[in-house]
Amino acid sequence: QRVFQQVEIFMTALQTLAEESGLHVKELDKKLERTILHSYRKGLMSQVSAETDPVSLLPKVISLLYIQIHKKALQAPGRAISAAVARLKDKLDDSAFKTLMDYHSATVAPLALISAATDDVSKHRDI
Repeated sequence: QRVFQQVEIFMTALQTLAEESGLHVKELDKKLERTILHSYRKGLMSQVSAETDPVSLLPKVISLLYIQIHKKALQAPGRAISAAVARLKDKLDDSAFKTLMDYHSATVAPLALISAATDDVSKHRDI
């Protein structure tokens, strides 16, 4: 709800700024939007089928699920994947969501270990 309000405030400010600047802000073309979304989905599907790194695969799978469920494109940095997964909870059946959460946990755990090891090395270099 709050994010929606922030987007609404931003869009109102953008519209006002555009009008004051003499710029014309064009409305979205739904047909073009569907075409772009379809192309994005096809591109993601090819990337998923060619991906061999489990960590790189997760955000692509999440993006595909977003397209399938919410009919919206999603490009999120790694730190936002947890929030994206949480938004899918009510839209997936329990077993699918559990599988997704298990996969997410399995990819995040090694990254946390690598990050912790890198921090330890950095701290020891300063000594």
